[in-house]
Amino acid sequence: MVSRLKRSVYDLQNRWLQRRIPPSPRYQLNLKNVFIFPSRFGFGYLLTCVGLFILGTNYQNNLMLLLCQFLLAIFLLHLFVSYRNFTAVSLSLKDIQPVYVSEHALLSLQLHVNSEDMPFYGGLHIQLRGTSLALLNRRADQDREVKLLLPAAQRGIFRLPRITLSSTYPLGLFRCWTHLDFNKSLAIYPKPIASALKLTSTDASQGDTAGNVAGIDEFDTLRTFKPGDPMNRVAWKQAAKGGELSTKIFNQAQQEGGWLSLDTYAGEPLEKALGLLTYQVNRLSSQQHVFGLSIGDKRIEPATGEAHKHRCLKSLARYRQSEQDYAAD
Repeated sequence: MVSRLKRSVYDLQNRWLQRRIPPSPRYQLNLKNVFIFPSRFGFGYLLTCVGLFILGTNYQNNLMLLLCQFLLAIFLLHLFVSYRNFTAVSLSLKDIQPVYVSEHALLSLQLHVNSEDMPFYGGLHIQLRGTSLALLNRRADQDREVKLLLPAAQRGIFRLPRITLSSTYPLGLFRCWTHLDFNKSLAIYPKPIASALKLTSTDASQGDTAGNVAGIDEFDTLRTFKPGDPMNRVAWKQAAKGGELSTKIFNQAQQEGGWLSLDTYAGEPLEKALGLLTYQVNRLSSQQHVFGLSIGDKRIEPATGEAHKHRCLKSLARYRQSEQDYAAD
């Protein structure tokens, strides 16, 4: 019940923020996206001023009234100083590189100082849905990068929720804050589990079986060297003994148009099966082999390259998972 209520409040707040501070790859902090309000210490400070005013009025003590007015002047001045410092920077976020379960995703938050004459004096607290990520206390009079680490606890494709930045500079009387949506997503792939390759000659989901084909895994035989053969496959030991120049041929369960299939691991727990496939996708991609992926109702046609690798890994990451907001806890 309580968690459902919290979720409803969060969704309501998020819908309001979508209208107030729309998603953007870069933000210039200003009146449209900054909130400012007295902090707890600020309210205590005001209460002290009220007490001084009452005492000064009752006892007709001009010095106490003067002190009260002086403290109120500092309070109002703090309002403008806090806002000026908080809006001295604009912010952007680099694309987040995919990671594997149990690793940490790296967020690179770029702070761009708007003017050399108006440096940012620090006191910047960075949070993600209530979880503290960093506290920047140093002065910045030029652009700088703040690196944040997010734990990758479970696989999936996650929307990065709004990042909350706040500051109570200089005296803590006012709190300036904002909630920024950089419209980024985080891909967390299954944790790779080392295994032997199980690459089928065609899609295993259609009833075909695996077969060994020419590759570069286990030694098979020798053939006469041909111009253009890779030099690292030449049988140099045999050539040194006076034999003819030969090329090593290896054997591996891989061929052009081969398939990796989740059905191959039907007897394994789902997460383990996905981890085994993740390892094999990485291994085949590093060897620049052509392969396809069959997972559930989704089939990715055989191809090679980094784009194909990440397409397969994202399919493994989102299998039976809906896209949701990332939660650091």
